[in-house]
Amino acid sequence: MDIVLFLQNLGDGLAPVMQFFTSLGFEEFYLVIMPAIYWCFDTVIGARLAIMLVATTGVNAILKVAFHSPRPFWVSNEVHAMSSETSFGLPSGHSQNAVSLWGIWASSMKRRWAWIVAIVVAFMIGFSRLYLGMHFPIDVLVGWLVGGIILWAFIRLEPPTLKWFKGYSIWGQIITVALVSIGILLIGNLALWGLKDWQIPLDWIQNATQAGTPPEPISHDGITTAAAIFFGLGSGLILIKQKRGFDPKGVLWKRLVRYLLGIVGTVAIWAGLKAVFPSGEEFIPQAFRYIRYGLLGFWVAAGAPLIFRWLKLAGPAKQE
Repeated sequence: MDIVLFLQNLGDGLAPVMQFFTSLGFEEFYLVIMPAIYWCFDTVIGARLAIMLVATTGVNAILKVAFHSPRPFWVSNEVHAMSSETSFGLPSGHSQNAVSLWGIWASSMKRRWAWIVAIVVAFMIGFSRLYLGMHFPIDVLVGWLVGGIILWAFIRLEPPTLKWFKGYSIWGQIITVALVSIGILLIGNLALWGLKDWQIPLDWIQNATQAGTPPEPISHDGITTAAAIFFGLGSGLILIKQKRGFDPKGVLWKRLVRYLLGIVGTVAIWAGLKAVFPSGEEFIPQAFRYIRYGLLGFWVAAGAPLIFRWLKLAGPAKQE
């Protein structure tokens, strides 16, 4: 707490810089940038980023529930909450995502400067979370550590896993993806079940509400979302591979039209279905949430690319 308060006492002049860096760690930022890379520049890098995004957010959602630790502005009303978060604090999702996602980007680029950029950005994103009062130092440190472990495992296990995965038929691959998705749901719900008798301390609620962000940390939403996107994304990548993929290169105007068309479809699925599907923590609303985010993942991976090909905005991949 002393470190958080010390950083905030440095003055409001740092706030715009810290807000900028923290914006680079929001899942929404990756959800905007990742499709742009996949649809318009490099399908391999885009797919790696998408899979990593699902993996790291799923792990983070489960760990937050397992640790169920507070945020600084929940514990003390001396902390100025300069952002808005309702989930548990440990580990920091921003810090974890920064290491894993910017790290997989640097790994894909295979350039020294890319690793330097990734390290600097990951450090500044984690540091910004302290200044903004969203996390304790331990949250950020554990976030960096978990992100690093996921990144190391991804790079180390990707080649043998892909070789093993490609040995299955298309239905075998889809069933494997479905089983992993179910596994995410089971592990996440087991963690939530462990908190069935736990009550959030009243002072956490009071301090957080006073800061303007009432806590809602015990939720199935994050786990359901990660599991659903994984299934939709995975099955979409399998299908588009069977359809000879698509070429993300091309003239600038076609790339721009691709991106705009893809984002319109993304918003239509995300916002449109959100408006008509029920919400809540019960089974039926969570089932509809799974359908919604599964369709979203499938759209990004295969739905939009197949439409790009149909509209002559992209051709089949030059190499399978």
